[in-house]
Amino acid sequence: HGTSLLARRSPENEKLWGKDFSFGYIDVDPDICDAGRCPHYNHHADADPDIARETPIHILIAAYRDRLCSRTLHNLFTRASNPDRIYVRVIDQTQSNSNLEDDEGCWERYCHVYNKNCDQYQHNVQIVHIDSSKSKGPTDARSKLSAMVHWDYTHRHDESSLDFHAVQENDFCMQIDSHMDFSDNFDMGLVAMFHRAENDYAVLSTYVASMEQNNQDVKVVPNLCMVTFTSSIRNWGTKECKYLTKPKLTNAMWGAGLSFHRCHAELNVPVDPYLDGVFDGEEGSRGLRFFTHGYDVYTPDRVLVTHDYEGHQGNPVVHTWRARGEHQVEKDWRWMHEIESWRPLLKVFGTRRVNLLLGIGVDEGDLSQRDTDEMNIIRSSRYGLGKKRTLQQASKFSGINLNERRMEENKCGNLKWVPYEESGGYGIEGNLARPFAGEVVGERPPIIPQQQNPPVVATNNADQAQKSMKFDPAHAQRLMNAAVPGSSGVSWFAPSLFIVLVLASVAKIYGRGAAARKMKNEKHNN
Repeated sequence: HGTSLLARRSPENEKLWGKDFSFGYIDVDPDICDAGRCPHYNHHADADPDIARETPIHILIAAYRDRLCSRTLHNLFTRASNPDRIYVRVIDQTQSNSNLEDDEGCWERYCHVYNKNCDQYQHNVQIVHIDSSKSKGPTDARSKLSAMVHWDYTHRHDESSLDFHAVQENDFCMQIDSHMDFSDNFDMGLVAMFHRAENDYAVLSTYVASMEQNNQDVKVVPNLCMVTFTSSIRNWGTKECKYLTKPKLTNAMWGAGLSFHRCHAELNVPVDPYLDGVFDGEEGSRGLRFFTHGYDVYTPDRVLVTHDYEGHQGNPVVHTWRARGEHQVEKDWRWMHEIESWRPLLKVFGTRRVNLLLGIGVDEGDLSQRDTDEMNIIRSSRYGLGKKRTLQQASKFSGINLNERRMEENKCGNLKWVPYEESGGYGIEGNLARPFAGEVVGERPPIIPQQQNPPVVATNNADQAQKSMKFDPAHAQRLMNAAVPGSSGVSWFAPSLFIVLVLASVAKIYGRGAAARKMKNEKHNN
């Protein structure tokens, strides 16, 4: 059933694990059931290839000044077995008044360079343009994609209210980067692979291989199972699996560049929209949140999705993200109304929010009352921890001592599934009823969106243009100027957030490009 690399023998790893550690590869045990208790696997319908061919796949792409985004659209539609069931949502961050091809726009360049008959897919792509100067980092962009999925799920029975295309809980959602390629018939391959995991709550995720391996039927796949700590938790020292016959259960380590799962996972564990400026911390926090909500991350058993490391990381334009010294909020789309309306109730954002959520370097006995209250608000919110497994179980399962900021045990080998009781309807109703920011039922948000001019939303067809006219945006600056009723206001908020964003921008500029290159260098040397 394949092999999994625990660690290569090296002075560094001997120091980490001890000289008596079993370095090298171990055989993968396909049985992950714990004392007869196995993952919940009840939705088998699209295990049938004829049905699988029609199951919608919602692609979620956050692009930042990336000319390769248009090629990714081209690759998606040309390599899919059934491109008509592919629905792509793109947050396209480009610089206005720029003549660079990087700022031409994902859809515009797709039509200009790759498909003169792009109208054939105009109903399959939704592009939301954001001025790149207002970017708050990749996590923020991906949170908007989660919000879009949420909107189109909650309005799935009312076509007139849809923002794009209806989302059903058992559709598939796939988060990817904006510079990807795919093996032929990847859509059928991913659905079949998902069913090989035999788990309705499976999440197929890893740091994907280089696009040179596309369509090569590669039997060696990267395996995420190690972390390090910078400002927060970060994937590190990627291992590998060979000749897998089915996806391998991992220790909840998740990669943002590829995440293939049922859309109920996107609804139950959405990307946190309050992680302004976060890079390190995004992946580890969402992986552990998935685990506490009952989801299990698996390493794919085949390479079906690949990444253009050279073309993307060699482009200096994609590393120009930076904070502008003031809190700029883009147009307020209807799928962001609730999220932004409750923002003034929160006191902690960005990396500090991740660390409070997971207890990274946190001695709860030393926290101020304010931080304790905020930690409880974060953990109980819809962007917090799940109720299926505890944070203590997550720490033990992952081998990560979060409080002491270190790997405590190597969990790159065989693991047993951690049982829990399944909720009806995948628990969606209960999770969507959780608060955003500690508000109580019936409480009105401190900011109420007002009817103003509709925002500029890029659409690819007249129907979408008409839908965009139904948006009710609030004036962006109200998010900064409004005080929380009954509080001392938010006058402290802007300078505090400015400091966070400046620090995050430095990490972003110098760390983002290095992260992917470092992954390539580390993938096989640990």
